[in-house]
Amino acid sequence: MTDINDLRTPVLAMNNLPNVDGAYTMHYDETNNIRRLHLTPDGLNVRAPQCFVLGGVAHRGAPPPLDFEDLRSLLRLQKSTQELKLEHLGKGNFLKLLNSQKVEALLDWLFSRDLFVHYQVLDPLYWSIVDVVDSIVTEDGNGQLMMMSPMLKNDLYTILRDDVEMTADLLGRYSYPDVGPDRRAAFIAELRDLLEARRPLLHNFNYQMLKGLLKIAAKLDALPYLEDETPNVLIDGFGAFYLQRFALFKNATHILDIETTIETYLRELDLRDGTAPICNFSFVDSKDHSWVQVSDAIAGLLGKFFSFVNRNSATDLSEAQAAFNDRQKRCLETLIHLIGRSIEECPAFVHYVVSLEDQQRRASVLGF
Repeated sequence: MTDINDLRTPVLAMNNLPNVDGAYTMHYDETNNIRRLHLTPDGLNVRAPQCFVLGGVAHRGAPPPLDFEDLRSLLRLQKSTQELKLEHLGKGNFLKLLNSQKVEALLDWLFSRDLFVHYQVLDPLYWSIVDVVDSIVTEDGNGQLMMMSPMLKNDLYTILRDDVEMTADLLGRYSYPDVGPDRRAAFIAELRDLLEARRPLLHNFNYQMLKGLLKIAAKLDALPYLEDETPNVLIDGFGAFYLQRFALFKNATHILDIETTIETYLRELDLRDGTAPICNFSFVDSKDHSWVQVSDAIAGLLGKFFSFVNRNSATDLSEAQAAFNDRQKRCLETLIHLIGRSIEECPAFVHYVVSLEDQQRRASVLGF
């Protein structure tokens, strides 16, 4: 049995989240769900994992009626189109989608109504390597080091994502995350060598702090999150991220596109609110639910945006924005207003598991 209050209470204690107990209806879809990320003899099973996004559209109370024919007319979809997908609005990367008349129409329509967007963003590679820092900080027990852990995770990620194939080779040689006590010293030594080789990627202060962290690691008796783990499995599924939403917004109604693996995961948890069974979510066929189809388009667009942010430097992002045409500027501005309105309603509508650098890149585009 899993009591969702055990999951949400610590989050509420650490964050000011107005309206999180609201009776919303939240529709969902997802993008870039690789389901599992693991190491193979040839590297990662997914060569370049992109940001996983789970999100969509939210409403106060029950959702207003939405007929697919209304969507077809609004977005000028072809008569042969039976279900709205992002690909029906435009194709290509984020910049190309911003230049789509249909994407502009969808964003304008969403903003004109009393609607919100909600989403969780996860960088799979970042999530896979943070246990290195968490293991060291937890075992060392230094409070100041704990406060600096987000920066340290960011800096370790910076040197590891610079060459993903080399990183996969390094992790694979140590059956990461099951490094174990016998290989711990060699693993940390290789990370220190890599840090030296990629020193130009970090400011001197960040380099010195990460170097100090790895020196501490070399003297520790254990690295708790890198022992007795499943070898070579970095991510075994995204079920926990669905669960987090259902727990945090426990008074909301959650409607999702069919995802059999996630349904099985949740059913096996025997979810409860105290002693009462949880029944605040359902999985539906998106063909019969237009709001889920709209959520597909929104989740897909956001997935393209976060991949755009993740794969471009701050300079490249600035140069790209400077070259926007009028439609791209209008689309981005509407998206910014839509997300901003949602955060004002409830900050928990958005959640990021990405590096500090990528959060800064995001802020450079969105303004928050």
